[in-house]
Amino acid sequence: MSATRGLEGLEGRIAEGIARAHAYRLPVQASVTVNRLVRYDELPGTLRRLGFDNVAFSYPRREPLGSSSLVYGDSDLVDLDRDELLAALDAIGRLRKQFSVLNPRASLSEVARYVRGEPQEVPCIGGYKYFYLDWNLDIWRCEAWHEPLGSVFDLDRIPDQREPCNACIMGCYRNASMLMHAAVAAADAARSLRAGQIGTAVASLFRRSVAQSVWALAEETPKLRQLARRRRQTAATGSALLGGQPATDQGQAW
Repeated sequence: MSATRGLEGLEGRIAEGIARAHAYRLPVQASVTVNRLVRYDELPGTLRRLGFDNVAFSYPRREPLGSSSLVYGDSDLVDLDRDELLAALDAIGRLRKQFSVLNPRASLSEVARYVRGEPQEVPCIGGYKYFYLDWNLDIWRCEAWHEPLGSVFDLDRIPDQREPCNACIMGCYRNASMLMHAAVAAADAARSLRAGQIGTAVASLFRRSVAQSVWALAEETPKLRQLARRRRQTAATGSALLGGQPATDQGQAW
């Protein structure tokens, strides 16, 4: 790890940071970019040894997209062809049986359809429920968008961007879009019912993509509950420490 990143003692510093996070009951997530160095069969053991609680995978990007984002690189390690990407997605799917992976299966399937050049089933929520904020405090629909929507201070006045778009395979947008799709469809159906458009409301809900989203939510619910429980425990620990209570008393939050 140190040799790959060019940072001396990196693995030891990561382990120390994780130990400190665990001391405060903070969940620790590994963020792994799909690349040619990842050994998926060895990854669960490595993550457990380092103390990670779960892992989220992002997908490689060699070329800059339309925004100011610098999340790309020209390394040969991320220059994966179609078959390599599909093999990596399959490996991530199998990995879910051995370790907590935050990429829903339905999201992995959607990315695989993109890689194969097949139609997408779930529209991205970028510009509607999810945004990219850059260092100038400009809001973009997403990192693939060609121009900012405005300043973050004007966010409440920026119109929703709901034109269908599937221009990239960025994991954060893909995962969030899959998990929120059913809720967005339900909200759309409710608005249609209020407007007396019963047929439109029914069409919004009874779609294959909504079923996939519900399935993804059901699959991820135990992890979401665990994260929420850890958050409550962390908040309780912080409150007790501010009130002068010893940290050893915080085990009751479980």
